[in-house]
Amino acid sequence: MRKTALIIAAIIECSVFLSKESSSRTQQGMDICRNWIFCLEDGGYARVFNFRKPEEGAVAEFALASAQKDNHANNASFGIETKKGASFPLLYVTVGKPGSEIDFKCFVESITRKGKEFSSELVQTITLDIGGWEEKGYATIFGAPSWMVDRARGELWVFSAQKRTIRSVTAHEGDNQYVATRFRVPALSEGPFVTLGADDILDQVIFPFETWFTQAGCAYDGKIYYCFGLGQMDPSYPSRLRVFDTDSGTICAGYELMEQIPQEMEDVCIHKGRLYVNTNADPEKSSLNADIYRLSLPKSGCGKKNRKN
Repeated sequence: MRKTALIIAAIIECSVFLSKESSSRTQQGMDICRNWIFCLEDGGYARVFNFRKPEEGAVAEFALASAQKDNHANNASFGIETKKGASFPLLYVTVGKPGSEIDFKCFVESITRKGKEFSSELVQTITLDIGGWEEKGYATIFGAPSWMVDRARGELWVFSAQKRTIRSVTAHEGDNQYVATRFRVPALSEGPFVTLGADDILDQVIFPFETWFTQAGCAYDGKIYYCFGLGQMDPSYPSRLRVFDTDSGTICAGYELMEQIPQEMEDVCIHKGRLYVNTNADPEKSSLNADIYRLSLPKSGCGKKNRKN
């Protein structure tokens, strides 16, 4: 377990990449693979957009195999293994539903495309077991584990906090900490049900808590890019993005985005050297669309490596 320092500095470019209408379900996780944008929705549903022709709107809609009431589909992360016959690498779907019986589960989906039709098969369910973490010197989390595959390094990261990140639970910055925990990426050969516990932890980094209302994010080459806030829905939780460097143990970049992104930021991914942020907007309370924004990556590095294996 490692604790960290805090560095906040970033100059960014930000613009709307795709203006999509809100649906009857809230917008949640998002990832991009092979020029297809997969936008997940509450309950475990997906809309697909062509990255090269975003102006065409959604080209397909389908239900994930894990679709159910409590599957908030809060985060989407493509992995490194592809099931034989599938069209895409495995998709790791975070539930993100605090208090639910399935909150600590990650649904691993295999997606197949046939022409304009997309379908999904549930091929593995990963359960996080936090029993015994403290006894082994690791920090525990309150729930809502966010699952992210670092495809550059072949690692699986789980990101959460020690307490829920709303002010009714975390009143002051010093009352909480963010927790990033590294595991192996379970292979399909390990079977349809995998549990990851204290003995499976490969590394853990503790980051200072300095912004509220966690949403979702992605991991790439040792860094975790993560969204926070509610935007104009509740300005006390402003739109922000933080970059957590798991090598140097710092928050190495901070994006203050209330002026650029008024919607609720939901998830972020990296594609072709840019950040893409999925947002949610309530059509009953706002005239805003649930846009996807394109942002520049931080121009500066994030510190020297001092990785603990």
